[in-house]
Amino acid sequence: MLRAENDFVHWYVGGLLFGTPDLHLQAPNHAKQVQLLGATLDHSYFIRPTFYGFFLKPLTWLPYLTSYWLYQTYSLGALLFFLWTFSRQWPDIWVYAAMSVPILSHMVNGQDVTSLLLFCTVSLLLARRNYDFLGGIVFALCAIKFHLFILTPFAMIAHRRWRLFAGAVVGEVALFLIGWFAGGWPVFLSLVALLRRPENHPYPELMPNLRGMVYALSGNGQPAIYLVLCATLSAAALYLIWTAKHYEASLAYAIMAGLVINFHAYIQDPVLLLLCAALLFDGRESAALRTTIQLLLLPVVYILLLWRPPYSGIFGVLILIAFSVAVRDHIRFRAVGAT
Repeated sequence: MLRAENDFVHWYVGGLLFGTPDLHLQAPNHAKQVQLLGATLDHSYFIRPTFYGFFLKPLTWLPYLTSYWLYQTYSLGALLFFLWTFSRQWPDIWVYAAMSVPILSHMVNGQDVTSLLLFCTVSLLLARRNYDFLGGIVFALCAIKFHLFILTPFAMIAHRRWRLFAGAVVGEVALFLIGWFAGGWPVFLSLVALLRRPENHPYPELMPNLRGMVYALSGNGQPAIYLVLCATLSAAALYLIWTAKHYEASLAYAIMAGLVINFHAYIQDPVLLLLCAALLFDGRESAALRTTIQLLLLPVVYILLLWRPPYSGIFGVLILIAFSVAVRDHIRFRAVGAT
């Protein structure tokens, strides 16, 4: 961590290579890593959307280590802004953040999930002030890890937040064009080729998602079981998204589902569960749902995740329980409302 021999090198290299056809190619990525670190990291390439390199470019205007510590300061600031914003509606967020293994892993790995927290927080604050279109544009920046947000458009549609949705669409088009002008189809195709390589999605048994749960509990991928679980949980999430009382609760369910139905996630990504908890804990949630989500925030879950199968599958099991409880609560609530 102190020498910046972590995922930050991806962002710095991405900034260096943005605007060239080498952005997503393995050999040029490794060559830059050797220049910066004197070695290469395993499974380490710029594997994020092309446009992201544009926003990372300013990092390269400073020496590597100087840029690294500036980035870590920004990351901590983004986290504190998120915690301060939501501590007014959920004061316990400070306690869970203080003992959060995903936050610790995020900082040690030089990751960028706190940027997602920042984008979501700013988007929600703008939406609360009826600046939906601008909030949608800010939310579009979450496309830096788009695979975690694949169900979020349904939250906007379900609650008829059309201006929010339109802003997100405009933002995504703008980001696509930034990537396009940086190299066109050849660069996009090189990213697709990189994503298709199995070695760029290593250690599936340690992933905090359904793929990791299936690997941990069965000893192998079991694609059929994995796909059935993803489809089932997606259906449950869509039901919750459509029946939630307001957009923010729908967004929380969409993000929770996106965290586990994706193909590629690691221990820092459940930082987003802090946001989901803050949006769902409004005093009207059941004790069972609150308890299950709180368990997902405790260190023991991540100690088990990093241990070995089958214990690493506990995270996925708890997510399935959380969605089962939420669906039960919504059905009961709608039944009571009907009578």
